[in-house]
Amino acid sequence: MRANFCGLLVGVFAFSCTACNRVSWPSSRELCGQIQVVDKQTRTVLRDANLLLYRSKSTHARCCSDAEPIADLRIDGTGFFKSGKLDAGKYFVVVKDSPQIVFPVFLEKDYDGAKCSLNTVFTFDRSSGKTEQTVTIFLKPSTIMPN
Repeated sequence: MRANFCGLLVGVFAFSCTACNRVSWPSSRELCGQIQVVDKQTRTVLRDANLLLYRSKSTHARCCSDAEPIADLRIDGTGFFKSGKLDAGKYFVVVKDSPQIVFPVFLEKDYDGAKCSLNTVFTFDRSSGKTEQTVTIFLKPSTIMPN
């Protein structure tokens, strides 16, 4: 009985460690937008900042142990960045001056790097360490359905 209990503990511990390393991959069709940092409920849009883009080789490993750096990116003075052309896959966007700010992104299809139409905002909460990706889609008045 004691051997079975120890085996169970080892199995639970191994499972929980694997579960801790799982990455939540928000899906997108583009890798561009704006990054904001929330600190005590104050939102600050990053401007004139450097980013590093990694391509992940693993579905489960957190950044950037099993990922290869593929590009340096720059957030411009207005607060926007674009990744350029990318193949479909899993990526990490890292703020260089603050390596704890990491955004995992799963590109569902190849991205041409030209358009940035989804108005994506990547948010990092300093108190919780959580990241979030939100998209705002603007509709032209002619595309809105009448009641």
